[in-house]
Amino acid sequence: MITCPCGMVFHSKIYEYVNTRQDPQLRYTVLAGLLNISTCPNCGRRAAHPRHFIYSDPEHSLLVYVDPSSDISEEARQLTLDKLRSVHQEVGIEVNYTFPAGEKSRGEERGMGVIIPARQQRKEANAPSAPPLHVVFGLDQLHELINASLSQQERLGRLALRTSSHREAERGQLLDIARKFASELQCQVDVEILPGEYTVWLYGSRRQIGAIMRELTPQG
Repeated sequence: MITCPCGMVFHSKIYEYVNTRQDPQLRYTVLAGLLNISTCPNCGRRAAHPRHFIYSDPEHSLLVYVDPSSDISEEARQLTLDKLRSVHQEVGIEVNYTFPAGEKSRGEERGMGVIIPARQQRKEANAPSAPPLHVVFGLDQLHELINASLSQQERLGRLALRTSSHREAERGQLLDIARKFASELQCQVDVEILPGEYTVWLYGSRRQIGAIMRELTPQG
């Protein structure tokens, strides 16, 4: 339940667990920076809700614990890592995490921008296989991990449909067109309202957005 400064009270979905196998569109919600962002239906004001969440993409063997705050204190960051180390020891999941440039941590090995604990995944023959748990602080680090796992055509594509008209009918028509494409091609729709400009954004893979652009391009 969100209360906007304008007085509007509305519901907004907040994620603590993102599974792209269950909902592939969430991958592009994350890459577009729209996860856990609420938009007031009355005034259009947006608000971010920083919340730790798990990002799971089984198709690309990616599992990430995300702290969206990149400027948290060293003490808070170490507390998070200590808790996750305990999980690693209990369930035998490899935990990979990255420190800001220039920092070092005793007992870990540094390589290719990822710090891997010296103690690795439990070597039990009957243990279920699981991808390593990456730990990131800040959404930029998450986006880098996701993009590294995707092909060029799977990466984020975006398309803007704009009008300077203030007529609700024309704006509604533009939104209906975007929603039609989004429904057919499984894309995300987001509306941005600025003074003198109404923009409907479509987010999806580059392959999906390319298909929409071809549909919108006059033939012949």
